[in-house]
Amino acid sequence: MQKITDICQGDLFTFKAGDNKYKMLLCTSTYKVRSPQYYTFAALTYNSLDKPTIADILDSSFLGIGNRKSDYFKYSDKELNKMWGNHPEIKPYFLGSYGLLIWRKDFMKFRDNFELIGNLKTVNNLDKNGNGSMNVSDWDYLDKFFTDNFVSILNNRGQKAFKLKAILIE
Repeated sequence: MQKITDICQGDLFTFKAGDNKYKMLLCTSTYKVRSPQYYTFAALTYNSLDKPTIADILDSSFLGIGNRKSDYFKYSDKELNKMWGNHPEIKPYFLGSYGLLIWRKDFMKFRDNFELIGNLKTVNNLDKNGNGSMNVSDWDYLDKFFTDNFVSILNNRGQKAFKLKAILIE
């Protein structure tokens, strides 16, 4: 397994949590301009004993919200039509993801727990159009969060599962 040295928007990471199941994170944005650097991730619904493939990932969902309409972080008409085509129930609003923020210096301490699966081109500002985030810059916290039914935790915070395909750029 190759050591992770850099992270880019759209990178897909898998890891095995304490329940021995593979989980997934999608990098929705990075801040690398100056220190401290950080990455924002969206939790994917993948939860299996089998290591995910790209096909598995494309059939999964991310956790977020569909009730924001921002004048600052707009999507193109093409991106919005794709979102609304996959999720007509949110129209005229935007999709946004719940952010899991990890500081780079912390990520480097536990990066060996992750495997880069690939990169998918995603819309910009997905995390900025969300309505919440949390700092998960500790491996034990991240592992416990995903082991303790993260979907239920995020549902209690008003987040829902949305098709990953709704935010991909062709």
